[in-house]
Amino acid sequence: MLYGVNCTTKVWDDLKPYLSKYETVYAEYPHEVTKCADNVEALTKWVYENYGNQAFDVIIGHSLGGIIALQLSAEYGMPFSRIIYLDTNLKPANEFYRNLMTPQNMKRFGDIILPMFKEESQFYSQKFFDCIKDSFDYTPYLMRLDQKVYGIYGDRNRSDYKARIDELNLPDEVLEKLDLRFVSNACHMIMMENPAELFETLEEIIDS
Repeated sequence: MLYGVNCTTKVWDDLKPYLSKYETVYAEYPHEVTKCADNVEALTKWVYENYGNQAFDVIIGHSLGGIIALQLSAEYGMPFSRIIYLDTNLKPANEFYRNLMTPQNMKRFGDIILPMFKEESQFYSQKFFDCIKDSFDYTPYLMRLDQKVYGIYGDRNRSDYKARIDELNLPDEVLEKLDLRFVSNACHMIMMENPAELFETLEEIIDS
């Protein structure tokens, strides 16, 4: 399990009980590593150096963690039977995907997640933030893989919105490599907002 930028392993706390039937490793990037990282590749290198000698059947990455997952497979050749990312943007997405939580969930979890973001942001450089903003394209990593990749997104409480896949701004050849799923009552922080439905989706993918 790989979390995203400005997060800690605490973002998995609500999901952990559901995953208890699996042997699960929750990676944690040291602050001394994130402070020196100028790009995502630097974090991926650290993850590989610390976990690359272990055999993992499934890798799950949230947001930035999803990019690390793709890089571990495409760049370092780590074999996974399932690669799953959670609300990861491979290219800059439209406004539909640029929200942290639903208003209702922000009332529930805002006092937890916002201080975490503020605290952790000091352990990343401005150069790192700049590289993940608006001019990135991680689709080449996906295209180098021989397997489908599973992408799970919060549906932003708009399950009837037919253009939600178009809002990802991904070309057809990329979409053909993806198996996309959507979780209700959730935005970016799916694992906190709706861990039960997220687990049902993960379980279906992992055990299939």
